[in-house]
Amino acid sequence: MTASNMSSFVGTQHRHLIPGRCSNAAGLFRKSLSAQVSRRSIAAQRHQGRNVVSAKASSTSKVTKAKEPSPQAENPTLAATAEEPAETPGRVDSGILEGGVSVALLDKAKDVEETGISSPEDYWTPLRPPPSKGEYKDQYGTLSPVPQHDGTECLKTDDTLWTHAEHFKYRWNVYKTIRQQIDENEGGMDKFTQGYKYYGLNRGEHDGKVGIWYREWAPGARAVALVGEFNNWDPQAEHWASRNNFGVWQLFLPDTAEGVAAIPHRTKIKTRLETAYGEWVERIPAWITWATQEWNEIQFNGVYYNPSKKGKPGELPAADTSYTFRYPRPERPRALRIYECHIGMSSEEPRVNSYLDFRMTMLPRIRKLGYNAIQIMALQEHAYYGSFGYHVTNFFAASSRFGTPDELKALVDEAHRLGLVVLIDIVHSHASKNTNDGINMFDGTDSMYFHGGSRGYHWMWDSRCFNYGNWETLRFLLSNARWWVDEYKFDGFRFDGVTSMMYHHHGLQMAFTGNYDEYFGMATDVEAVVYLMLMNTMIHDYFPTAITIGEDVSGMPTFCRPIAEGGVGFDYRLQMAIADKWIEILGKYRDQDWDMGNIIHTLTNRRYAEPCVGYAESHDQALVGDKTIAFWLMDKDMYDAMSLDKPSSVVDRGIALHKMIRLITLTLGGDSYLNFMGNEFGHPEWIDFPRGDSYDNSTGAFVPGNGGSLDKCRRRWDLADAEHLKYKFMQSFDRAMNHLDKAFGFVSSSHQYISRKDESDKVVVCERGDLVFVFNFHPSKSYKDYGVGCKNAGSYKLMLSSDEESFGGFENLSKKYNTEFASSEADYDGRPHSIQVYVPSRTVGVYGPAEWGDPEADQHTWGIPGLGIKDRGPNFAY
Repeated sequence: MTASNMSSFVGTQHRHLIPGRCSNAAGLFRKSLSAQVSRRSIAAQRHQGRNVVSAKASSTSKVTKAKEPSPQAENPTLAATAEEPAETPGRVDSGILEGGVSVALLDKAKDVEETGISSPEDYWTPLRPPPSKGEYKDQYGTLSPVPQHDGTECLKTDDTLWTHAEHFKYRWNVYKTIRQQIDENEGGMDKFTQGYKYYGLNRGEHDGKVGIWYREWAPGARAVALVGEFNNWDPQAEHWASRNNFGVWQLFLPDTAEGVAAIPHRTKIKTRLETAYGEWVERIPAWITWATQEWNEIQFNGVYYNPSKKGKPGELPAADTSYTFRYPRPERPRALRIYECHIGMSSEEPRVNSYLDFRMTMLPRIRKLGYNAIQIMALQEHAYYGSFGYHVTNFFAASSRFGTPDELKALVDEAHRLGLVVLIDIVHSHASKNTNDGINMFDGTDSMYFHGGSRGYHWMWDSRCFNYGNWETLRFLLSNARWWVDEYKFDGFRFDGVTSMMYHHHGLQMAFTGNYDEYFGMATDVEAVVYLMLMNTMIHDYFPTAITIGEDVSGMPTFCRPIAEGGVGFDYRLQMAIADKWIEILGKYRDQDWDMGNIIHTLTNRRYAEPCVGYAESHDQALVGDKTIAFWLMDKDMYDAMSLDKPSSVVDRGIALHKMIRLITLTLGGDSYLNFMGNEFGHPEWIDFPRGDSYDNSTGAFVPGNGGSLDKCRRRWDLADAEHLKYKFMQSFDRAMNHLDKAFGFVSSSHQYISRKDESDKVVVCERGDLVFVFNFHPSKSYKDYGVGCKNAGSYKLMLSSDEESFGGFENLSKKYNTEFASSEADYDGRPHSIQVYVPSRTVGVYGPAEWGDPEADQHTWGIPGLGIKDRGPNFAY
């Protein structure tokens, strides 16, 4: 990859005044890289030849455990740089001491024997004990009745929506009608959404005999038989199914006299059928729960998966043993900190990883980083690995690339033990067009589960589009959503491609402007929207702690309003514009040209009372052909200058901005947060799945393959964990900011106020919860005695600084100085109180109530490096 054009980062020097408040201030990683070196000696190398700024406390601040120097003894380094801004701030330990500021030496951590805590994880994320030694079973909720209103209750949060009230009334009437029809014709929602207990292969009885039922809806088929290894792929008379008046085929295979199942566990099966056109084809049963691919075959085979033995609760499954859940679901978090992940690429080695390895190695890592939820991609079986799991072939089957269904259950149960919510990235927006190993053209027709003709084809994705108005499609998809929550104990979903579902144009070649006609008109697929309402009703009512997140780029109003009001019912919308904005800024603008107002607008531009999940980047930006934030910032220097013994202004800038971008997104970007695995430490490589040469479906352009290589389809955890590489700094900061939210709960706080977005200073000051955040994006200017407005009176301390040594900073702004900032009563930036702080270039400082500040916090065995919070903070939660 070629280097990006790096702009000059030296800002225009000028005198800046804030009256009464502020003084003027201006071949990847060679194995021969040196072993661990002294951080302080490296800092000295980086510091040579630069003007640097001290961390002398504000003259109006109260200082604890540090002697305030007299005015005559002001640090000469600070005086010099107040006139000559430094291009990059540097470490100034010696300058601080020479200037008269004494730095308190922190006590060593207490012994583990004294505290009883062996790791920060045990303190911040205690393991969840099982309620008993028995099996965990869900306690289901009850289905709520349809509210007796006309569907316009959700308009009360936005009066401007009344212009489209008729659309809401129509949508609500469709929803009510389907609810009524389910009750009248299907025995209720509970039975209708458990189609997996009837369709597919299930144990049951017939004429007093125990055996296996096979049922399949295939209305266009003339004949259906079940074949497989159990009958040597040659159907006998008893292997042929009979058809009822609704197009459902069924057959029953009784056990032998000895009680042995007719189809052995983990043996291959397929459906052989004659289409309406007289063609004989073989298909994988649509409701199959496992499908496998032999090493020397291209196509997948269905597998009858039914272990004969039930394992003990929490015991890892054997080949013939099913997994039994032991641990309860975690409580629903006040705010999600989501770790988006992919099982197959989670290994450090170039191989496809497994459920059990992920359980053993990745879950502890995620817990340590402070995330409280994982969102697992690519779990529904997909024939093409390179589709990232988005071209689903077998909707009820857990991907066999990573292991067995019971091994996935063991992963979910272990995550629950660690206090992690587990979400599945589910795809109901489209399906693979594969016929031999998918559900497309199952009975020979193109309109079985899908729209027929061109409406049933997604030209951009080269896939099939569901017909959400089809009764059996509703049964199939609603049952599928419930299957993953009920059978595997997932705690909810990230619904992929919802924009494509909700509009006939699929959002293609469509720029949403916010005009309500774009959302509520002829372009809207009301049947798809009503399906989403039915799904949210079922999931939230039967599983009260479940969470649903919709990937909607259109911004449809009422998307995250409750069903009871007539809304679509999602808990969160993905705030997708934020990642696009960061890529735009990094790709187009010099640092000194960043528009603070535009950044803040994008971060906060969301509908009132409709929660969002914000993120700076996800898997999309990590794919080959795109670039992660770290790559935009550091480019080729990520290959050459990440060793501690190799100074680089490009890497210094990159790490500094990487930390700031992520924290400001966490702070202002929504009501929850998401990160894709590896991006927290600035993973240096893109994701490139093994693939051969191909052609782009939309343009016809030739796309060269990579020879089937897995080298770029993995995560280099060794880089993040290497003490001699700078990746550890970004990972440490990510961990600290997650734990900051654990302690204060600021992401879920309703109090959010931006008091300053200064285009000249490149400073953003904002409040979230009880914390005050001060971001200085200026490439060269640092500010002494900078006025910061705040809501609450009292004294403040630094809780988190991106400039800490443990984050690769220069300690110009550090908790170790234990400075206490007393607020003044004055109307400042529209706030009733203010403090004065030092604001180094390219840093963020987070200030909170002084009683919760503890500069020695990270010296304890339970401490998080770089985080200065007493105990677990005032509002601790997982």
